[in-house]
Amino acid sequence: MGTRWIQDSNVTAQLTQRFTSWTECNATGDVRSLKQHLHPDLVYVSVYGRRYDRQGYLDLVESLAPGSFYILHATRACVALGVAQFEGQYFTHALTTSGEDLSAHTRFTSTWVLDDGSWRCLTQQGTFYTPDEATKERMRSLVIEYGVEQ
Repeated sequence: MGTRWIQDSNVTAQLTQRFTSWTECNATGDVRSLKQHLHPDLVYVSVYGRRYDRQGYLDLVESLAPGSFYILHATRACVALGVAQFEGQYFTHALTTSGEDLSAHTRFTSTWVLDDGSWRCLTQQGTFYTPDEATKERMRSLVIEYGVEQ
């Protein structure tokens, strides 16, 4: 019998907080603090199919224009042996300094490892999805509240 994965609400809360902190680093360009959330062997695959290692992802974050924000929802984590499979959805409003629009409704799956007592993201992959009408309206309202156009 193999390792049993267990859904864990405590780890879900911890990873939701870590991921939210990660996206706040993205929004503010705080690459120094962002590094604590990313495993040295990070592999990140964006909704656009672009693959980044840790340094490539940090470079991408440095290219984001001010005013980016992320709204995380519908998260869940399953854990086994110091590894967590974390999934959920988020809405991103982000532009690069060169004007590329990276805004998207994203469904993601990521793998986090417990490293010296702290969860760090090892892999993440996202895909576009179409949210339900209530979620779309909530995101539209938040875009207006943040004072950006969509």
